[in-house]
Amino acid sequence: MKRILTGIVLIPLVLALVLFAPPYLMVAVQLAIALVGVWEFFRLQEAAGFRVLRLPGYFFTAGLSLLTILGYIRFLTPFILAVLFCALLMLAAMLPKYPLQNYLGTVTGSFFGPIYVSVPLAMLVWVWMDYDGPYHVLFALVVIWTGDTAAFFIGKNFGKHKSSPRISPNKTWEGTIASFLAALVVSIFTAKYFWGGNGYAELLVLAAALNVAGQFGDLAESALKRSAGVKDSSKLIPGHGGVLDRIDALLFAAPVLWYYWLWHTG
Repeated sequence: MKRILTGIVLIPLVLALVLFAPPYLMVAVQLAIALVGVWEFFRLQEAAGFRVLRLPGYFFTAGLSLLTILGYIRFLTPFILAVLFCALLMLAAMLPKYPLQNYLGTVTGSFFGPIYVSVPLAMLVWVWMDYDGPYHVLFALVVIWTGDTAAFFIGKNFGKHKSSPRISPNKTWEGTIASFLAALVVSIFTAKYFWGGNGYAELLVLAAALNVAGQFGDLAESALKRSAGVKDSSKLIPGHGGVLDRIDALLFAAPVLWYYWLWHTG
């Protein structure tokens, strides 16, 4: 029940943000979510026994959001920033307070977390800023939400065949298939009622790709939590766990939407 009530509150807020928010507010929300997500990732890393360099990770996340609002996150810019971030981490991890025997784990873990969380969110906001971008982002969100909901209810009530018992014991093939089919239904509904009956094949492919990527994203975050020996990334969202638990699918789906947008806009 707590899960449902939280969804009833959060979903209208997210819809209003995507459809009506000014750019500065959207970027501010992206930054807040990214910072909390990176904080949760660092908690997972420390729970798994690895030290982290928190401040460089937070500064990278903030810098990426600033580039987003200034309109500079295109093509090579995120990669250049990532290379500079990696170099900074490698220098900072040489400080005497960080044991050299943990150097590799400290650098790689501190680098991976902010890249994993903040880059996909920045991609999503860049798509949102384009013409018709809010509707593309909304489509991706609805595909992810619908798939998650179908997987949860079908898997819980009818699931009998485990799909990934080593990583996420509660996931079933019935839930996985239900999630995929629900995403396709969303694409058909969107093409019929919002695209004027056009673009069925294009939206079917996009919805399928978003759903598959999202399900892999969900599994990947489950693997991170299992390696750290925790059930949720945090307890910030009642009934849902942490921010990473809510955006895990979106982190893998956002690059799919990004490349679709690049192809669609030329």
